[in-house]
Amino acid sequence: MIRHALRSIVRMPGLAAVVILSLGVGIGVNITVFSWMEAVVLRPLPGVPDGSSFYLVEPRTDTGSYPGVSWLEYRDLRERLAAFRDTLTFRMAPVSVGDASRTERAFAMLVSGNYFQVLGMTPVLGRFIEPAEATRPGGEAVVVVSHDYWQSHLGGRSTAVGERLRVNEQDLAIVGVAPDGFQGTTLGLQFDFWIPATMAPVLMAGSRELEDRTQRGYSVMGRLKPSTTEAQARTEVDGAMRDLARAFPEASGALQADVLKFWQAPRGPQRMIASGLAILQGLMLLVLLAVCGNTANLMLARASSRLREVGVRLALGAGPSGVMRLILTENVALGLLGTGLGLVIAVWGTNALRAMPPYGALPIRFQTSVDGLGLTLALALGVGSGMLFGVGPAVQMARIDPQQALRRGSRTGGRSPMRDALMGLQVALALLVLVAGGLFFKSFADTKLTDPGFKTEGVLLATYDLTGRSSDDDYPRAFAARLLDRLRAVTAIEAAAISASMPLDIHGLPGRTFTLEGRATSSAAPEVAVSNVVTPGYFDALGIPVMAGRDFVDLRDVAAPRQVIVNQAFVARYISDGEVLGRRLESRGRTYVVTGVVRDSTYDAFGEPPTPAMFFSYRDRPSTIGEVHVRARAGTEAVLAAEVERAIHELDPTLPVYNIRTMTEHIDKNLILRKIPARLFVVVAPLLLGLLAVGIYAVVAYTVSRRTAEIGVRMALGATPQGVVRSIVLESLGVTAFGAFCGWLLALVVDLHLFGGGMSDAPVLVGVPALLLSVAVLSSWLPARRAAAVDPVVALRDQ
Repeated sequence: MIRHALRSIVRMPGLAAVVILSLGVGIGVNITVFSWMEAVVLRPLPGVPDGSSFYLVEPRTDTGSYPGVSWLEYRDLRERLAAFRDTLTFRMAPVSVGDASRTERAFAMLVSGNYFQVLGMTPVLGRFIEPAEATRPGGEAVVVVSHDYWQSHLGGRSTAVGERLRVNEQDLAIVGVAPDGFQGTTLGLQFDFWIPATMAPVLMAGSRELEDRTQRGYSVMGRLKPSTTEAQARTEVDGAMRDLARAFPEASGALQADVLKFWQAPRGPQRMIASGLAILQGLMLLVLLAVCGNTANLMLARASSRLREVGVRLALGAGPSGVMRLILTENVALGLLGTGLGLVIAVWGTNALRAMPPYGALPIRFQTSVDGLGLTLALALGVGSGMLFGVGPAVQMARIDPQQALRRGSRTGGRSPMRDALMGLQVALALLVLVAGGLFFKSFADTKLTDPGFKTEGVLLATYDLTGRSSDDDYPRAFAARLLDRLRAVTAIEAAAISASMPLDIHGLPGRTFTLEGRATSSAAPEVAVSNVVTPGYFDALGIPVMAGRDFVDLRDVAAPRQVIVNQAFVARYISDGEVLGRRLESRGRTYVVTGVVRDSTYDAFGEPPTPAMFFSYRDRPSTIGEVHVRARAGTEAVLAAEVERAIHELDPTLPVYNIRTMTEHIDKNLILRKIPARLFVVVAPLLLGLLAVGIYAVVAYTVSRRTAEIGVRMALGATPQGVVRSIVLESLGVTAFGAFCGWLLALVVDLHLFGGGMSDAPVLVGVPALLLSVAVLSSWLPARRAAAVDPVVALRDQ
């Protein structure tokens, strides 16, 4: 039976090619998206045994932001959380590797001493960090390197353990090599080093994170005990946070906590991709379902030409069940051939994802692959699709009368209710997918056109890192002042400034707690707002209007009080009445005076609601990491890179300059994870339209070829060719229009729930159905025109 099925496929090369190609694309895009979901949900921690079983403990503010955990808070939580087997902590730390003559930018994780033990890993070489090496500030100067770094920088030498590595001007002893594939515990980012968190005061000169509870940014995670449920763990964490709130109200009083699966992490790149993958997978399954509907119609149309063959089989003793098995075998064979092509497309797609360009300076790496689970799913989709589009023709063929089939042959046919239903279904599904894809693409395009509230054209960005150069706050402050003097002296530069963080960065702006003079609260808990540290001229460089008050005083002005500038959303949320300017604000033990109000802008992600923000002066809170902003005439900013590097190296010839890019490039990289599904729809949408056109054309062509005698009679009785064409097109259009209407109603529901609806979506909601119906009319008109051109005498004689 299998051999006969393959011979049958060979006898229909054109139809088989269309079916295999359409199934291959449908299965390929589904397996590609599934590989992303698998990397995010099922294998979020490559190299870690049972990595999907880890939970995060994430403090949450009343505004819904997640500021992270402080080092001291982690130690307290670890003692209080009995629901977990054990908990570890970590945070990302950009570092400079090498001596002063040749420095390389790299990314490390500062980790607790039990980090690798809790993960349950075994080193490739040497050993891991031990708990005793992360107990006291400035503790053991040790480092574990990644397998990739060991191979690329240390030559894969077995003697690498014991060698010294220069990190932020400190010598660290290499004690071990992590397993191949392990890249850290931030989803999608590749780290090269793991260092005890207690080394922070040494590596980050002047850092007080080991003693200051308000300095957050660490993540805490662990596995639950076998007898503990997620709900029990959440209850225990809530109790622990309430204890800490009573003990340390200034640092923890405004915080609650969530217990989340690792892939649900609210910070880092996973927050940008996890929510969209399920929607994308659902739409790709609809694409495959539309392909199956299209293929079922093609196979039904072809089945009408096999009446004599099936009639002979039934007359010779084959039962209906045998005919069904034969037809289903042929269709499953087509499904499996489509699976083979789909796997090739999926492998290409996952390789393309791994080759995705880096996000600015961040080491993005997705370990996507078509593994055993993906192969199993592909086979299941192939077999399931073959059964799905084969069951209709199989049932139809099994129910024919062999005597009528032999007497009437293959020249009889007409409209089929099943074919009409399948045509309507495929049109509805195709329209739903096309509208959803169009809305996704429109949302992405609108985002690129959205005004973020600051200048995107004419701004060049660059990063420097003074970590390890000096522990004195005066050094980064003086460096920034001298650098700005040099940059502002360049004729082509219209404005220059420096900030500690960047808006629309993948990890967002940091949150900062504060208390505001004159604002009554229900407890001693402080409020929280996103924050940045900027130099005077920052708002001018980015074109953010100062709505009230004034900019910061000069960096060298030591007489003025500490200053803070807030945005309009901050005023609307926290200062309902009274004077804004001159109001005192306390944060992290220091008091500031509000000297200005700036217009709201975008901070973490496009589409976010108005977010309260505070801007502190670089003079008052100097930062070792500086994001240089220079503004020039639009289109000329890229040529200023050499001027920025020259100005920095005039101050420190050995200081490397990282991540030079324009603001437009920075925003484009922020959108890269939205760009992937948008581009996928750009490829899938025309293909789906093409498959729909082929399906309608083939069904109408087969139908009219079976109705040759009927058309001949009608024309012999006086029907005109134009009337015949119009009749056939209207019959087909009635089916497609009904299917399009059903699909449009579903698309309208999707628009309201996912995109909020609105008149701005009207071009997609109207344009896609119009395009689809135009394709349907053209696909029906071509075979109808050919059928109407037949000579009625010849048509009647050939019957």
